[in-house]
Amino acid sequence: MRESGFDIQRVIELIAERKIEEAMQEGKFDDLPGRGKPLPLDEEWFAPPEMRPAIRLLKSAGVLPDWLERAREIERLREDAQRLWRIAEREYPRACQLGAERFNEWRESSWQRILAVMQRVNSLILAYNCSAPANANPQIPFQIERERQRFYAAFVLELSEADPQSSE
Repeated sequence: MRESGFDIQRVIELIAERKIEEAMQEGKFDDLPGRGKPLPLDEEWFAPPEMRPAIRLLKSAGVLPDWLERAREIERLREDAQRLWRIAEREYPRACQLGAERFNEWRESSWQRILAVMQRVNSLILAYNCSAPANANPQIPFQIERERQRFYAAFVLELSEADPQSSE
C-alpha cells in the first residue's frame, strides 16, 4: 500500500519497533510473567493463519486434523519407546544372572518390543511429513540401525566371577 510515495505499512512497523525499544529501555518488560521461559505454542501455531479458526473450532469439538492427530500419536509412541528402554535398563542386572542363552532371549525380546514401536513411529512420521502444512516442523524418524547398535552395546552379558558358566 503506497500512498504519496511512502509505504504506510513500513512506517507503522518502524513506529511500533521504536515504541517497543523505548519500553524495553524503560524496563517495562522486566517483570512480565513467564520471562525467560519459552512461549507455549499451541498446535494451531503451525497451521497457516487462514486455517487457525477452523482448527480452533474442530479442537473445541474434540476433533483435530489428521496431521495433528499423527503428531500426538508420534509423541506418545516416542514416550513408549523411552519407557521400554527404561524397563530394559531396570531388568538388565537380573537378566545378566540368567545365563547366556536366557540373557540373549531377554535381550532379543526387549529389542523387538522397542523396534516395533520405532517402526510404527517411522511410518507415522512419513504420513505426518507428507500431510502437515509446509510451515510445521518436519518430524525426524528413528535411525533404527543406530538405535539397534546402541541397544546391543548397552546390554551386554556381564557374567559374574562366581557364576560357573563364566569359566566356560
